[in-house]
Amino acid sequence: MYLSKLHLQNWRSYEKAKFDFKKPTDGKPVVLVGAMNGHGKTSFLISLYLGLFGRFGLRYCEGLRTRTKKANNRSDSYRKAIAKYRRLTAKPNDPTLIDITFSLTEDEQKQYDKVEKEIRIVRRWHFTQANEPKSGKDFEESTMYIGEQVQRHHDEDGEITEIEKWLFPAHVAPAFFFDGEQAQALIEDAGGVRIHEAVEVMFGSKILEELEKSMRQYLARLHQKLGGKQGLSKKAQKLNAKVADQEELNTKIERDKEKLETLQKEKENIERERDALRDQLQRAGGGNADEAEKVNKDFERAERRKTEAEESVTDLVGRMGLALAVLRLDRGIRERLRQEKLREDHENLKQGTLDKRERVLASAMPEPPESDPLLGNITAEVREKVKERILKALEAIYDPPDPDTAACYLLGHVQGQQRERVRRRLDETREFAYDRFKTSADQLREARDNYRDAKAKRDRVGEQSEKTREWAAKIEDLTGEIDKLIRRIAELGNQLKAWRADYQTISAEVGRLREELARLEPEQRRNAVADRVSRVLEELSEKLEPVTKRRLEKSVTKHFRKIADERFKDGKIRLTGEPAVKIENQEPKLLASLSGFEKRSFGIAFSLALA
Repeated sequence: MYLSKLHLQNWRSYEKAKFDFKKPTDGKPVVLVGAMNGHGKTSFLISLYLGLFGRFGLRYCEGLRTRTKKANNRSDSYRKAIAKYRRLTAKPNDPTLIDITFSLTEDEQKQYDKVEKEIRIVRRWHFTQANEPKSGKDFEESTMYIGEQVQRHHDEDGEITEIEKWLFPAHVAPAFFFDGEQAQALIEDAGGVRIHEAVEVMFGSKILEELEKSMRQYLARLHQKLGGKQGLSKKAQKLNAKVADQEELNTKIERDKEKLETLQKEKENIERERDALRDQLQRAGGGNADEAEKVNKDFERAERRKTEAEESVTDLVGRMGLALAVLRLDRGIRERLRQEKLREDHENLKQGTLDKRERVLASAMPEPPESDPLLGNITAEVREKVKERILKALEAIYDPPDPDTAACYLLGHVQGQQRERVRRRLDETREFAYDRFKTSADQLREARDNYRDAKAKRDRVGEQSEKTREWAAKIEDLTGEIDKLIRRIAELGNQLKAWRADYQTISAEVGRLREELARLEPEQRRNAVADRVSRVLEELSEKLEPVTKRRLEKSVTKHFRKIADERFKDGKIRLTGEPAVKIENQEPKLLASLSGFEKRSFGIAFSLALA
């Protein structure tokens, strides 16, 4: 299998990134990832550990440093780690995602012709609106695919078991994915506390130290008992004085050992603080100028679009002033048009009736009068009065007009069909203005939202830029403190060696005096035997550490030569002081000064040697 694809989203300096890797060949079996400092190499590496193994891969992310005893603590540490690795500018609703794909090589496809070509692991982490990790099972979601089929890939604790079946277990992941920065932490530790601890625990010197301490306590009790007797000989008095000197030296040794442990712990604490600042610097993009430039360009673009949208709305209001005024009077105009239409209809109906009045009179009072049997006999005067009454009755039909009828014409120039055209134009104006203003308002609202987001992001980046400068200065200060502590630790170590040499000299003299006294006094005989055992343990402890260290150096060298570059095929690892590689006829080269590959080679070789 080989790593073929990696997709990262909201992961440290990666907002959205996809990587595709070519199939390995006999001549090119290794993938090298290179970039300037602060461009995401370590983030890339950590994504592989956590994407594959979740919280079980966390311990391998920083040189095997992340270790906790309780499950709850592991869970809290894991959540804090993911929150720390999450991109600062990620939106709360967007998850952090790692999507890893492995593919079969051509030889594997021939060997496993019935196996799907890809294994894919997708892991998502979800956050609250406050950009904090969600609680419980809502925080993490992981899925494994064999081909297109979803697999049951984890147990109740969330540990992926199928990955070990198809790929490899978590504890060997650093042999496949590694960088120089991780190895650097291992090298720094190995140069001090870690090598000492390895020798003590793996080769038994710790047990010898405890036994030697017990013997010293026993001797102290015997001395106290003997010192209580009266009339001691001169030899006994001399022995007491030497024992007192021995105890004083032992007190100095114990005191300096405590100081040494305190300095080493102080150094480790400062190193952790420095590493945390480096991590913050990395999480902020390492003060990446490209990121700041991109954010500033986004802000300028958003500001320009907001200004354009505001100007567009202002211009639209100016150009549509008449339309807006008409729309404001729309209801009144429509009502007036309706009333004037009623007036026009009323007048037309009335005028139509009056236009037919002669015909009505002719029908009601035909001429000549003599032809009308009903009204022919009345006088002409009465006949005229009847006509006048009929005409008044016709006019009275249309008085008063309908109450909604307009009393007069205000819009008399838009009668008939023109009145309908005005109504249609009002409808068109309303629809046009509504659509234009809605579109412009939506564009303005969107532009303002984008501007606020871009401004907030720019402000955050500006704050981060100032912080990164502070962090970088602090890192430099802490590195200076670490260098001072390293020198103090070296000086104290040399002082301890001197105290121990003096202690051994006095111990030899104390032993000789006790041997002489043992021949004279039975009580001193037991004291002499205990003292002899104590001296043997001291000598053995002093001789065992260099012997076991040489053995460890031999084993580390064997593994290192197999892993490292050909230039170091004859090199020998030296673990005394700062770890170094010695090549014949050349000055020793400190491992801390070598390339990332050699550093990582040493880290793997050291682990294999201890194993």
